[in-house]
Amino acid sequence: MKIADVQVGGRYIAKVSGVLTTVRVLGIREVPPPWHGATSDRWRTRIDVVNERTGRKTTFSSAARLRRRAAEPGKEA
Repeated sequence: MKIADVQVGGRYIAKVSGVLTTVRVLGIREVPPPWHGATSDRWRTRIDVVNERTGRKTTFSSAARLRRRAAEPGKEA
């Protein structure tokens, strides 16, 4: 997927620890370069998600971890 296709609050199928699972996007944020030893002044995009199976929060550094939109709960795919 591309970052432009990702919506905050959306549910997606993603690969987490080698397993495809459903995650919910909590937010998309821009992170500045590190203060010490920065080789580039480019900001980075991070996607904060929560694994719906385990409840754990994690951060994706790329939208490539997201495979496709997940079906809404209670609806058929």
